[in-house]
Amino acid sequence: MIRTGDQAFIKELNKSITINLIRRRSPISRSQISVESGLNKATVSSLIDELISEGLVIELGPGHSSVGRRPVMLGFNGSAGHTIGVELGVDYVRALSTDLAGNIALSEETKSPDAGNIQETIASLANLVKEIIAKTPPSRLGIIGAGIGVPGMVDFSNGTVLNAPNLGWFNVPLKSYLETHLNIPIFIDNEANTGTLAEKMFGHGKQVSNFIYLSVSTGIGTGIMINDNLVRGSHGTAGEFGHMVVETQGLRCSCGNRGCLEMYASEKALVTKYQQLSGRTLPTPEIISLLSQGDAMAFQSVQSVGQYLGIGINNIINGLNPTLVIIGNHFSTLGSWVIPQIEQIIGNSTLRTPPSQVRVEVASLGRDATSVGAAALAINEYFAGPIH
Repeated sequence: MIRTGDQAFIKELNKSITINLIRRRSPISRSQISVESGLNKATVSSLIDELISEGLVIELGPGHSSVGRRPVMLGFNGSAGHTIGVELGVDYVRALSTDLAGNIALSEETKSPDAGNIQETIASLANLVKEIIAKTPPSRLGIIGAGIGVPGMVDFSNGTVLNAPNLGWFNVPLKSYLETHLNIPIFIDNEANTGTLAEKMFGHGKQVSNFIYLSVSTGIGTGIMINDNLVRGSHGTAGEFGHMVVETQGLRCSCGNRGCLEMYASEKALVTKYQQLSGRTLPTPEIISLLSQGDAMAFQSVQSVGQYLGIGINNIINGLNPTLVIIGNHFSTLGSWVIPQIEQIIGNSTLRTPPSQVRVEVASLGRDATSVGAAALAINEYFAGPIH
């Protein structure tokens, strides 16, 4: 049955408006909330009293005022509850818990079973989440939900992994599988989208309306923030720029096409390039270690990957016109090596985009961006509807 706008429902909506203003604008006064929400002062005062009694809002003390009485400033009490964020990697699962303000309480990472064994991987993921829940400090609201960032195309509306070629997953109803193991709300999204959300809420993108987040690890995922809104596309698969073709007769990609960007500008590409130059197959951390020691072949490998990454980013900039590009996931540790190269390519682009108009930075949350953003999925969903 459709619920109409009865008095109780209107109060819940007003309460939701009020708490979300405090979440976004803290510290903020009652009078500021009244002005920005359009609610009268008596309504705001009553709602604030309820939110304080429920532990979601705290009084921070007097604020500044040029005339008259100094207003009491209000803050959001993030410690009122917790949420879980998970990054499902190709060969690892990284999970953490945060409070409602995105502050990390604890995190753990474990090696994943063979990704091709879907049921075993999901069971491992669920067990890790249970461990995190058990270790998370108690709070008034407890665990309000869990979000999972997946390296592939996801239907956010129903939590189905549509196509994750690096995992070998196709049409996997991950949300429904996990709900049989975990008795909390579950939200599934592409891992680049969760990284984008983390940077928007807590990182470099907080004051930026239009930016791109590149999650560069085994593959390349892209999150798109336009006019302060995360763009998922009509079927939830927007941002698969890792599969733009940069070499028409190039290497065969796990998606089935040839010459995809991620075959030349990802962690996988870095390992392959170093193997071609040195005859040794080393994991990315060891190549980065050699790079810092002045290893010439490590430097050449990073230069090759950085050049292709710059080409891909330049194409994205020409198409979407962001003011900021954030490089996250494993390649966040390579920022000082690849960003100058990327900026040079942007400066020499065919559209002559001035580098000063497009900043390129590494993720402020580093390796935690994907999982913190996944946790934020649950936070946003909790506060999206009426607050009881």
